[in-house]
This record gives sequence, C-alpha cells and structure tokens, in this order.
Amino acid sequence: MTKLLCIILLLFGCEETLTESHIEFAGITETDIDGTLIGNIDSDDWCEFEFDMDATDSDFGLNPVYPNPLTPQEWGPFGNSYRVCYQYSTPFDSTWSNFNNIDINIVSSNSDTIYSFNDEYANGQIAICSYIADSVIVDLVYRMYMSSDDYNCYGDIQFEE
Repeated sequence: MTKLLCIILLLFGCEETLTESHIEFAGITETDIDGTLIGNIDSDDWCEFEFDMDATDSDFGLNPVYPNPLTPQEWGPFGNSYRVCYQYSTPFDSTWSNFNNIDINIVSSNSDTIYSFNDEYANGQIAICSYIADSVIVDLVYRMYMSSDDYNCYGDIQFEE
C-alpha cells in the first residue's frame, strides 16, 4: 500500500507546477479613455507608435488598450460588457498589394483565450473597439498578444468589477 501511494505521488505530485503556458503578469500600463498614458507604466508591455490615420510610413506596433484598467458598463445590444479599444499598426504599402496577416488575442494567465481577432489584409494603422461580456472575465489581469509572421508584441489589461 505504501509503495502504491509513493508511486501515485511520484506520477501526479502534490504541488501545482507552472507550465510553459502559464503567464506571469508584472503590471499594467494605465491609460485614460482617450489612450493617454497616466499613472503606472509597465515598460515591458506594448510597442507604442504615434497613431495617425494619414501616416504612410508606419511599421508594426500595438498601443496600450484604453482605458486601462477597464470597468464593465451596459452597452445596449452588447449587454453588461467591457469595451476594449486598441490601435495597431503594420507596414503600409501604397500599392495595396502586399498585405500583412496579424492575429490579436486576449488570454488569461492560464492561456484561456477570451478574445480573438484576425486581419488578413492589414495595411497601415487601425483602431478597433470590441466588447467582451463581463461573464467571461474570471481573472483580474489578462494579456493582449499581437503576432504576425514578422512581429510579436504584448501588453497587460486589468479588468475591474
């Protein structure tokens, strides 16, 4: 019986270990409703650029979510939700023949995805607001990832009740 118990403990262990998919959050970059940086700034997050829809010399970038932290509100057809606004940028091609394929995901510390966006025709700077139902938020902090074949960036988002 003792040998069986030891074998079970060796196989399954009694401590929770972190896997490679576990994300460690160090802090957030605080922004107001217009995207202006305020308060705490996490220097390891985001890949900021100056947002200008007329810019033709853009490169890859991901600006901080605004506002951050987020609070839920009643958003009409979206119900009680968090409005997540963000801006991203890809290299601009004036001939509109060379597009960028980007993925943006918001994930928990356990790598559970709560938001996913794909743009196969990204060209230049884009601003988006999306709505995430408050019922899917179970953690306080999540991470937004932007990735393409040539680029990766991330930033942390705090969801308040």
